[in-house]
Amino acid sequence: MKDNKYPVGLTLKKLLRKIMKSCRLIIVLSVLYMIVATVYPFLSVILPKVLITEFMKGDNASTHYLLTVVAGYFILASLFGFAKNLILNCGYPILTNFRMELLRDTCKKLLTMDYPYHEDSIFFEEHERAIEATSNNADGLEGVSHDLFEMPYYVLVVLLLSIFIGRQSILILIGLLGSIAVTLQVARMQQKYEYSKKKPLAKADRKKSYYNKVTHDFGYGKDIRIYGFEKRILHNYKDEIKNYGAILRMIKNREYALGFLELAALLISDGLTYGLLIYYVVNGMSIADFSMYLTAITMLSTQLKQGMEKVVHILKEGQYVYDYFSFIEDPSFIKNKGTRKAIQGDTLEITFKDVSFKYPKTDKYILNHLNFTIHKGEKLAIVGINGAGKTTIVKLITGMFEPTSGEILVNGIPIQEFDKEEYYSMFSAVFQDINVMAFTIGENLSCRLGEVNEAKAMDCLERVGLGDKVKGFEKKLDQMMLKVIDPEGTDFSGGERQKLSIARALYKDANMVILDEPTAALDALAEAEIYEGFNDLVSHKTAVYISHRLASTKFCDKIALFDENGLREYGTHDELMAKKGTYYDMFVVQGKYYQEGGDVA
Repeated sequence: MKDNKYPVGLTLKKLLRKIMKSCRLIIVLSVLYMIVATVYPFLSVILPKVLITEFMKGDNASTHYLLTVVAGYFILASLFGFAKNLILNCGYPILTNFRMELLRDTCKKLLTMDYPYHEDSIFFEEHERAIEATSNNADGLEGVSHDLFEMPYYVLVVLLLSIFIGRQSILILIGLLGSIAVTLQVARMQQKYEYSKKKPLAKADRKKSYYNKVTHDFGYGKDIRIYGFEKRILHNYKDEIKNYGAILRMIKNREYALGFLELAALLISDGLTYGLLIYYVVNGMSIADFSMYLTAITMLSTQLKQGMEKVVHILKEGQYVYDYFSFIEDPSFIKNKGTRKAIQGDTLEITFKDVSFKYPKTDKYILNHLNFTIHKGEKLAIVGINGAGKTTIVKLITGMFEPTSGEILVNGIPIQEFDKEEYYSMFSAVFQDINVMAFTIGENLSCRLGEVNEAKAMDCLERVGLGDKVKGFEKKLDQMMLKVIDPEGTDFSGGERQKLSIARALYKDANMVILDEPTAALDALAEAEIYEGFNDLVSHKTAVYISHRLASTKFCDKIALFDENGLREYGTHDELMAKKGTYYDMFVVQGKYYQEGGDVA
């Protein structure tokens, strides 16, 4: 939408179809609201004329009649007011539930779209408003839904009041409509300008939010205090707030300038209205009629303004509704359309055929024409310097990224032929970043709906050295992790989190196992112990171990050493030691740390 245009009618039609599909009762409630809410303002229009007409009788005015009229007005106003609010209170929760259904669709899209988008900050800047369209009940999808729910009422009441006033003075009606037309155009111009600033505003908000997160995240606390980082953080935070405020100021200054046009139109309209009414009174209009028409004009002006605010809000937020539908319906976020099921009852063979790879929107190749095979049942250690592409190889094997060129085969089958979810199911992986969810310990192991296999879960925990800790909890496997949801939740140390992640990989029991530096928080002896135990558990499966430490290499069938130029050395431990090359040097340097009581620096 480079020109800030979007198909308004098509977007609203699509939204209405979804609302009706979700709950047809909302249409009935909208019609009832239109009828009840339309009666409510007309009571206020008629009351002044009735009362003034009776007062004009002087001594002949009936106190009983006046009290009856006033009492009747308050009773009817209360009944219709109550009914109006009751209908809103019935309709709005339905629309909130509708938004939550669409929010679920947003979450599903984010959870299932191709992984590279999760590492692309520009993607989230471009689609922030589409993602945020389901985040609250005042704007976006639900805000527009509220406006559409009430819009029939505004159309009907404005139409009836316009007919009523137009029969007395078409000029007053034209003045009112002209003023509202200017207000609508001003609001439309402001809305377009604000939308044109959505990307820089989103970028500035993302940066500002990062520093806000840092100040609230206790995980950064020790580093900030030890290294005196708070001044730098506050300085950057101040700059980003200033940048964010500058963009907001541009938007508000534009709004302020355009407001003068709206003010001028309002002054002309009010001058015309009061001037003509005074003219009619001078030429014979009764005070009672004057009061009634003045109330009707004020009511129409109010309803027009409120209705136009709804229209402007629909047009403004409708752009983000359109963004939402475009995002949800865009098939390009899931590129792999494979249909092949997961391989059952067999481990995997991974073949890289002339694979080159560079990350999206970059020019530097991480891998260049890489050719090698991880045979079935083979244990491969991938070692090397940081930045050599070790983790990138994991992302390629697991299908998180696709090669820029070349091909990756699994048991002779191109990975593009597999359904994504089926493909992911063939791997148990432990990544560098350990993520613990606010679920129970058992659910953190199984990662699936349904009951946890307690015997299997406890066996996996025992094998990684967490059995006694979990048995020590009163709820055992049902102990909640973290305090986000349950204030009684627990948390593990960095090393314990890594052990839990390894237990999760054991529990999944997939065709192939990948460990991407999962023991960085453990000492060398604990690392070697876990690796040896893990190796026994996956003795018949293909496994890849990635580490900058060499504890995993002693029991692996093959070792692949990568440097900045790609695959530098490949072979068994004995073969590479005999070469006395880079691997030999690394092993000799690190070997002394694996003595009893030692640790890797």
